[in-house]
Amino acid sequence: MPRPEYVEITCKSAVHRVQGMPYLKWSLNPYGGCVHRCRFCFAVQYRVLAEEGTQQDFGTRLFIKTNFVDVLARELRRPGLQGEHLTLGTATDPYQPVEGRYRLTRGALALMCEHANPMSMLTKSPLVVRDVDLLADLAHIASAEVFFSITTVDLDLWRTVEPGTANPFNRLRAMRTLREAGVTAGVMMAPILPGLTDSVDSIAAVAAAAREHAAAHFSTAPLRLAPHVKEFYLGFIGDEYPDLLPRYQRAYPGAYAPLDYREKLQERINRIRAEYGFTGHLERRPRPTQPAPLPRRGPQLVLPL
Repeated sequence: MPRPEYVEITCKSAVHRVQGMPYLKWSLNPYGGCVHRCRFCFAVQYRVLAEEGTQQDFGTRLFIKTNFVDVLARELRRPGLQGEHLTLGTATDPYQPVEGRYRLTRGALALMCEHANPMSMLTKSPLVVRDVDLLADLAHIASAEVFFSITTVDLDLWRTVEPGTANPFNRLRAMRTLREAGVTAGVMMAPILPGLTDSVDSIAAVAAAAREHAAAHFSTAPLRLAPHVKEFYLGFIGDEYPDLLPRYQRAYPGAYAPLDYREKLQERINRIRAEYGFTGHLERRPRPTQPAPLPRRGPQLVLPL
């Protein structure tokens, strides 16, 4: 793949109000774009609508908001943001590889500690371990929650669907480090890809790895194919898994898979979550002294699509 282009820009605002999502109020994104190149990424839609490129060149350009920390410092002094929960990295991973140089995410975390703002984030990067000191402090002062995106623990499949990301087991080890430091951290298996990661064995493997690495919670979400994302993802399916393409075309006339499929998938997920002790939505559980054993299974049920 071509080397990504890095573009330094400045921003007028660092904190943005999120509309239409009651559980998510304020978002921060120190970077624009993403070099992970995940084949299912929802951010493709934002890139195309912002006229920053096409589906085909997604993942080749990253925007770095060089004044992000200074702008955030000014905004967090506003009374309306005192004590407000902030979500870091809603449109892109806050731990892009260039974070090692620019340290914008670390600067944001330091400010949240200073102002005692509770926060949460989603990442695919083990670089988050670098900031375990700030996350632990924030967990003590207010709250800090990190969701580690783990789509699969099948390493062959991982290289195909998430070619620019860190090995999922490196992410899991990073999660365990955060847990040992007192940070609430868990696994989000999202999206679940029909025909690729929706089998009992695939979901159970991620749940087992989450439990073995002391995840505080294990959550999932089905694949949603918004405009522009659909063309991007189905192009990938046509290239890599052409036998699956007709099934996807039938199942996704719109953005969502059929309701019957989603209901059966959720039933499957609920059984697996119960098997591995993930009984609540965001349960806070102590790290187990031994990994949970793999359950015995009967014949695998494959959901039709």
